Amino acid sequence: MLVTASTTSGNEIFLYDSASSAPQQLVSLGAGQPPDARFISSQKLAYVDATNQASTRIMSFDLSTRASTAEVSVTGNSNIPAFAYSHDGSSLAYLVHDSSGKASLHVRRGGHETTLNLNAIPGRGVGRDDELRLEYAPDDKYLLMVDTFVGNQAQAPQTGQFLVLRAADNTVAFLPPSGVSANATMATWAAHSDRLYYRDAIGVRTWDAGVTSVGTLATGLHWYDPAASADDHWLAFADIDARSAPHVRLYDLQTNHVVPTVTAARSHPILITADTLWYLEEQPCQSECLGGPFQTSGKVLAYSLTTKSETALPFTDVHSLSQLSVFRR
Repeated sequence: MLVTASTTSGNEIFLYDSASSAPQQLVSLGAGQPPDARFISSQKLAYVDATNQASTRIMSFDLSTRASTAEVSVTGNSNIPAFAYSHDGSSLAYLVHDSSGKASLHVRRGGHETTLNLNAIPGRGVGRDDELRLEYAPDDKYLLMVDTFVGNQAQAPQTGQFLVLRAADNTVAFLPPSGVSANATMATWAAHSDRLYYRDAIGVRTWDAGVTSVGTLATGLHWYDPAASADDHWLAFADIDARSAPHVRLYDLQTNHVVPTVTAARSHPILITADTLWYLEEQPCQSECLGGPFQTSGKVLAYSLTTKSETALPFTDVHSLSQLSVFRR
């Protein structure tokens, strides 16, 4: 089962079961911040509801009862740009930004909440290099936080926007080394180990839990939106060409080679199975658009690594697609 959010004039959350091939609308929200929906368990999903100007809430939705519950609410001029549940459902982490630029990371576990104050954010950009991600490691022992955008990564790293925390006590387990890694961003965990992949000025780097040094996976690779396959064979990512058009590619972790997919513009890949990749179609902007000369068309496509062909899925108005929105059964 998969869930995706559609955003143009409004936000809808759909449930897609490949056995029926008919998307089922679960939640309909007004225009604004995308709901960033993802599964907590096989029968429950969570999303952000920012339609009320007085508050922003993290909501849970029970698939069996169709009941919605407010799990977190922040009031005033604050918003929740990202959140993550641990795989066992015992912890909830979420970011809070307010209108003055104050940023904080909150972690709830066992009825207790810890707040970490971060570098102030005077304003977010709108380019592809901006990244917001909270993601627990596969064994829930570590929490990755990426809250980066162009021009804000030169401040003190211990207070800000790229951290790996130990989930047991919320202490810092890893900071990208200073210098070339000062602008670290675009990170994701491996599927079955506490190995982190991220991008810096050198290329794609790796960090393994318990090790102080970092490794280099691919020099000069300037990737976007990386996602690991369930068997840890592939890393899917987007690459930007000289025309500023995004293309989805695959990195083979067994041979250390980059493998192309289709030549057309595509973005935001997620690996559904070891053989199936989903991504968004991109098209040239007809007029000025904020993210660059290309923008998503709304269509979701599936690509087979075996046949090297793609097929259209029954979604035509999707503008964000996250690997965190996938539940396999």
